Formats: sequence, structure tokens, C-alpha cells
Amino acid sequence: GGGDGDPGACDAPVWSAGSVYSGGDTVSFGGHNWRAKWWVTGEEPGTTGEWGVWEDLGACAAA
Repeated sequence: GGGDGDPGACDAPVWSAGSVYSGGDTVSFGGHNWRAKWWVTGEEPGTTGEWGVWEDLGACAAA
């Protein structure tokens, strides 16, 4: 048995290029939830690398 089960829902607001995010803000984008590590605007989640502003919180399922 076991397994990780289904990913959680993408319940964070969808990322928007024109929005400003502060550290700790969460968004959903590309089937993942993301948390901003610091103030950011216009940086697409998944493009900033492991040392970038967006921390990947893991896969999620669209509502």
C-alpha cells in the first residue's frame, strides 16, 4: 500500500504577471503551488531556479 495520494488543490490565487507579491504570498501556476520568498513582480514561477524568488510547494490539482 502507501503512496502519496492525490496532490492538494491549487487553492492559491493564480499567478499574474502584473501583480506584486510580498514574501510569504502564495500563488498557483503550471500545476504547482508557489510561495514568494521576497517582494516580486513579473517573475514567472518555475523560471527562477532553486535559488530564485519562487519556492515550489509541490504539485497541485486544478479545482
